[in-house]
Amino acid sequence: IQDPYYRFNDDNLKWIAESNWSYTRTFQVDNEVMAQREQWLVMEGIDTFADVILNGKTIGRTINMFLTYRFNVTEILQKHFNMLVVGFTSAVSKSKQCYSDLPYTVPPICPPDVQHGFCHINVIRKEQCSFSWDWGPGFATQGIWKPIYLSAFNTSTLIGASALYNWGNNGVQLFCFISYCLFIILYFIYIFLTIFYLLFFMHYFLSITETIRHGSHIYNTVLKNSISQWWPNGYGPQTLYNVSIHHNSSTFETSSRNFRFGFRKVELVQEPIPGSTGLSFYFRINDVPVFAKGANWIPADSFKSRITTERFENLLGSARDAHMNMLRVWGGGVYERQPGCTKIADEYGIMLWQDFMFACAMYPANKDFLANVTQEVETQVERLKHHPSIVIWAGNNENEAALATNWYNTSSHFARYKTDYVALYADTIMPIVQKLDPSRPFLTSSPTNGVESAKEGYVAKNPYSDYYGDVHYYNYNDNCLDWTKFPKTRFASEYGFQSWPSFEAIQQVSEPQDWTITSNWSEHRNHHGSGNQEMLSQISMHFQIPDSSNCTEDFINTIYLTQVVMQGLCYKAQTEFYRRARNHLFKGAGHTMGALYWQLNDIWEAPTWSSTEYGGKWKAVHYFASEFFAPVALSAFDNDTVLEVYSVSDMGGVINDTVIVTIRTWSGFTPVGAFSQPVSIPVHSASNLFQESIGSLLHYGNCPYKLCYLSINLQNTPQVPVTHFFPVPFKTIDGLADPNIKSVVKVSENEFLLSLNADSPALFVWLEASGIKGRFSENAFVMYRPDFNITFFSWTNDLTPERLMAALTVRSYNDIH
Repeated sequence: IQDPYYRFNDDNLKWIAESNWSYTRTFQVDNEVMAQREQWLVMEGIDTFADVILNGKTIGRTINMFLTYRFNVTEILQKHFNMLVVGFTSAVSKSKQCYSDLPYTVPPICPPDVQHGFCHINVIRKEQCSFSWDWGPGFATQGIWKPIYLSAFNTSTLIGASALYNWGNNGVQLFCFISYCLFIILYFIYIFLTIFYLLFFMHYFLSITETIRHGSHIYNTVLKNSISQWWPNGYGPQTLYNVSIHHNSSTFETSSRNFRFGFRKVELVQEPIPGSTGLSFYFRINDVPVFAKGANWIPADSFKSRITTERFENLLGSARDAHMNMLRVWGGGVYERQPGCTKIADEYGIMLWQDFMFACAMYPANKDFLANVTQEVETQVERLKHHPSIVIWAGNNENEAALATNWYNTSSHFARYKTDYVALYADTIMPIVQKLDPSRPFLTSSPTNGVESAKEGYVAKNPYSDYYGDVHYYNYNDNCLDWTKFPKTRFASEYGFQSWPSFEAIQQVSEPQDWTITSNWSEHRNHHGSGNQEMLSQISMHFQIPDSSNCTEDFINTIYLTQVVMQGLCYKAQTEFYRRARNHLFKGAGHTMGALYWQLNDIWEAPTWSSTEYGGKWKAVHYFASEFFAPVALSAFDNDTVLEVYSVSDMGGVINDTVIVTIRTWSGFTPVGAFSQPVSIPVHSASNLFQESIGSLLHYGNCPYKLCYLSINLQNTPQVPVTHFFPVPFKTIDGLADPNIKSVVKVSENEFLLSLNADSPALFVWLEASGIKGRFSENAFVMYRPDFNITFFSWTNDLTPERLMAALTVRSYNDIH
């Protein structure tokens, strides 16, 4: 077949998902394995419905993509020849069968037609977005997505281990899962368990000799040595300790598990706010309130075998480099593999908001479904809970809101669906999590009103309340730069706007006849209804729509504008508003303590809400994010004809400096006026630094609105990004000229240094290195001075200055104005 992502193949290749497939292999077994009393076949991940047949005998069936299966093959395994067959039944056909067996409709039945997907994904336990989503294709994969191996032993073996830390008594709980030979399961045996902590320069050993049975066991100990804490990115070091657990059975068999563990305390604070109704909603890590900055995470590919550790490192490294400290692992994807997302998040200090895999739907609550979910939740909590990066578990994505606000016409049978909802999230999932992992908070949904939703029976009348919990907010119709439209929420866990990926990415999956915003392919590729029209509408509020005789060039310019406007400027305006509201109230609303935009990454080359495109390259908005998420940032906005300048700080120390507001023209680099004011930026806060009538400022510089703009910076703190204020819509600016930007590439200490020189100011300069993997230190910037020095960070070791220079293109709004 062709590349599944090419052109219309998400439709053309549906026959694959609708067919049944068998995976077959033969293998031999060595003497050491055959000599053991028991042999087990372990399958860590099967997607999704399969009969497992060894040497002609069915040894088991799989029904859940998120479970690990262990089958006893002791009497079936042969030394010289074995045939293993994993016979898959199409999840598409299986979901239809499961749906037909239900006593009543569990909506939604199918995704919207614009998604080109499959129906009934919500009645099976499989990656929900594999049947399609509004940002991804429906390929309904089936196959082996995690390792398969044999486990052999005589008496017993350690099959899992984890750890939690109790901050109340300095206690560590070690969770060990032990499997035994069946013929002695009724008898007691001695297990010698040694837990070894490598605490850098100090060591801590715990030896346990106990008589235990088959199953899960908990060991408690108290650490008497001092420990270093794990901190989120930007708040301190990510100290991790190696934990090695060795198990010796009565027959002197040895098995072990190794993992890294971090000591940190997490609290989700929901408490009264003076002067406000409702409750706060924020994370306190190691007793420090943390403003959550980041994005939402979706699967990085439709085909899991293509997601390498390097791709995880690239994406999470991009989050870290943009000063993010939290990613929300969205509930319509998968519990990510190890080593991978979670391990790297531990190392990079990226807190994870971990959803369980339920999204945008009602779900069954019959006995079999709940039993299936019970195994899934137990498996995933035990597997993941030792990771310090995970700071919260959430039951689902948007299902409380869907039920409360009648997304799927459930109002006529509201009581029925609420009963199912409570049975699944409150009565099944929540008790398991609270038992297995009391160290973290649990929410039944996102968005939710938190403890207020619980008081209202877990389905609040208004899950989007500004006075409780978290909020998801999307508004494509109003001017995205109008900050008065944004919700004054306690925590913004989803918001965003679409853009197209780079033309380089699009070229790989399309043909020249596709390269217009209104082509059949462009409409097919955007799985969000009216998405292309919404982007054009938002652009037209601020910029001129490209319209020339060169369709391809117009398409490239339109891509550029969707990235700068529909995303970059929109995310900047909204995120800065949330950061400014950190310690401010708006008639009791506000006190925002989190901004997680939708979304960090892409699953394919298409118009989506992502800030990094498929393959990892940064879109314009990710460069914007590296500034609006900076530890200390400045935010300038129009408050009813008054320019207000705020500081937002995540730093633990006061900054005393001078804020400078410079008046500039588009015709030259020499400022026409400036104001300065001493300021003190307090710790962990948002603060109003400067306010003045916009008209007075421009009059002082004798500068008409259409010809001028303002630059704002701190005089003595260069690491704080310069921000700019534009008095008029960009499409009405006068005075933009051809900047004639020249570039030179040099190499210094294995870094590629770009020296840019311009004849006149340039608006939103965009650098691109087609075909080269890497990113720039700055991009989509205002060239307010004649010389800029930019660093290019290559993601490969074979780049030369000549290759970079040949691939480099420079674009600005001046070129299309």
